[in-house]
Amino acid sequence: MTQWTGFEKIRSLRENEKNEVRMEFEDAQASFEKEATELYKLLKKKEAMEDKYQQCLQNGDIETVKGYYNYLNYLTPNIIDVQKRANIARDHMYDVQEKLTDQYIEVKKIEKIIDRKKQKEIALFNKQEMMQMDELSIRKFTEGKDR
Repeated sequence: MTQWTGFEKIRSLRENEKNEVRMEFEDAQASFEKEATELYKLLKKKEAMEDKYQQCLQNGDIETVKGYYNYLNYLTPNIIDVQKRANIARDHMYDVQEKLTDQYIEVKKIEKIIDRKKQKEIALFNKQEMMQMDELSIRKFTEGKDR
């Protein structure tokens, strides 16, 4: 009777695929967090340097101003590079998240199919049981009339 056992195998396969995608998502999330943290640190550094640069502009030490200016010019391309990497990592994370959502939906679909098959099987079993009970009742009734 178990018409749903094949679907159980499919569900197991889909569940494994979902777990693989979940691990891929966790890796993508960790990669994005790493890039975003690096970007945050660089931006904080730049902000601190800009504050020091502004202070030096007011105090007037030319060599120190040049040093801060050169360091800020050095940081800007690094920030742009890390920003690009963070955006790529974020996009990848979102793509994998979408795949993970699709996998969750696939597993749920299979689970619903299995539940429906099980319910149909139970309903069929109950119907057959009722028919047997009816048949048994009819036999007992007719046997009682014959006596």
